[in-house]
Amino acid sequence: MIMTADLSPLDSRRTGRALDVATRLFGEHGVSRVDMTVIAREAGIDALTLRRAFPTKVDLVHAIALRTTRALVAGRLVDDSGTPVERLSRLVRAHVRFCWRHRTEEELRRSLTPALRAVYPARHREISDLLRAYREHIDALISAGRAQGLFVPRRPGVSAGTVLEMLDGALNWYDPSDGLSVTQLGDVYVDLIIHHLLGAPRD
Repeated sequence: MIMTADLSPLDSRRTGRALDVATRLFGEHGVSRVDMTVIAREAGIDALTLRRAFPTKVDLVHAIALRTTRALVAGRLVDDSGTPVERLSRLVRAHVRFCWRHRTEEELRRSLTPALRAVYPARHREISDLLRAYREHIDALISAGRAQGLFVPRRPGVSAGTVLEMLDGALNWYDPSDGLSVTQLGDVYVDLIIHHLLGAPRD
């Protein structure tokens, strides 16, 4: 559970601003190099108030990761129009755009996961439950595409885990300064996942 007991719902805008500032500073300097008082000052929030809401940086990073994971999952699950190929293609493109735009938050989530699993299992479960729903949604699209003969994977056992592993790898190598736009990156991953991995024929 995010520790925001001292920030009432009326303060949600200030909470969001604090998370935005923290994300930017963590991305620029690294979590260990950013002091909570600096975050509070740049967010225009009293340092003590911020400390009551987020006693440690782990609390703050967890809140950042949870907010972004919720947005990632919620944004993808509402798309229910078209064939499984069309829906999964849109999901792949949207996932690439979202994760690149929120790459700092994604990197924070990845780095935080081991600590949450070991020390805060309830918090780890909160994020992992969201990601499981996302995987199940992708698995359902793959299964529907198989049933309709739209997906004919070249090897058995292709699942949402395989798809997400490929998508997550984009953050490890992609650099827009190399000349490939985010839109083009999405097209590359649609080709890799939809046509190469899942065997959907090209029109």
